Amino acid sequence: MTEKIYEERSFLRELTTTVTDSFSEDGKNFIMLKETIFFPEEGGQYADTGWIECGGKSVRVLNGELIGNASESETDIRYEVDSPIESGSRVHCKLDWQNRLDRMENHSGEHILSGLIHNLFGYNNIGFHLSDDEPVTLVCDGKLTAEQIALLEKKANEAIRDNLSITDSYPTREETEEISYRSKIDIAGQVRLITIGDEADPLDVCACCAPHVEFTGMVGIIKILSSAPAKGGTQLSFLCGRRAFEYIDHSLGLLKGLADSFSTNQENVPGLVDKLRDDNRVLREKLSSSFQKSILESVRSGEHEGPVITDLELAPVDMKNIFNELIQVIEGYTGVFSGSDEKGYVYYAGGRNLDARKLGELMKEKLSAKGGGSSDMIQGRTSETSAGIMEFWKTECQNL
Repeated sequence: MTEKIYEERSFLRELTTTVTDSFSEDGKNFIMLKETIFFPEEGGQYADTGWIECGGKSVRVLNGELIGNASESETDIRYEVDSPIESGSRVHCKLDWQNRLDRMENHSGEHILSGLIHNLFGYNNIGFHLSDDEPVTLVCDGKLTAEQIALLEKKANEAIRDNLSITDSYPTREETEEISYRSKIDIAGQVRLITIGDEADPLDVCACCAPHVEFTGMVGIIKILSSAPAKGGTQLSFLCGRRAFEYIDHSLGLLKGLADSFSTNQENVPGLVDKLRDDNRVLREKLSSSFQKSILESVRSGEHEGPVITDLELAPVDMKNIFNELIQVIEGYTGVFSGSDEKGYVYYAGGRNLDARKLGELMKEKLSAKGGGSSDMIQGRTSETSAGIMEFWKTECQNL
């Protein structure tokens, strides 16, 4: 079995060892090592990558995966490499350290959050994923309120400032029966426990196979970004360490840009945004009212033909008023469409003394429209463009 150096020496970045096996499978090159600093993909965390130097060449480590019988705890590790290395070769391994450090910061941060969720609220972590490109996620089996999430983030960062120790241990099966620890699965073989804080009164004890930082202070910062219902509980999205700093720095940069564009202080931006939103609502209401009057005048004077299509967000009552005027002066089918080519259009449609349901069936077929109604009027939504709607009216409606 490969000796897992990464478990006890997570900050070891380089190692000289021996290739114990080398083979190809499905066009890919694989090796096995006597000792390893490369963590394989396991427990919701991606595999380490890095380089292996051998005979003057540098071979890229692309992936690591467990092989063997996990249920019997008889597993080993094989690594995919970008070129073959002979079995028996002495090699020098180098971690892609930045990726490893980022993952340790975020994984250790997840343990802090999960331990606190259990301690503060009595809930358990039932899902975890550590992505390099997206926020880290954990799912707990209880519903957390906004106030509880705020308290959780506060307590997590207090634990970071307290710089608690993070240690691993390998208790015997008899010893594990006396220890209270978190684990999402039943473990057949040796249990590895990660303890945060003093063993006599720990913040968290959890079965885990991954490398971690040595003290909570090394996590740096924990920032919870969002929450959402999931699996009957709550999913939290968060970032730790360098990734959290970069997220906060980027967000503050955006806020500063907004403040500069308004020529104001950053703390005034929310109020200005609220005012702009209210002003925009009032303006759109005025434009909608003006547009409705203009359309109604053109309809009454007989200047308008076909459906009305606008990018203004007309209220349902305005759309219905315009539709009622249209059917009084236009022979055949007509309608009102409000929206945009990007977001689609809501509509009211039909015709005087005509069965609007026939129009609705044809619109569903030709415009992928959704909706319903009566013989007098139909209403719904379509993703068709304004040009497509006008073309439909010029051609297809003539057949009804």
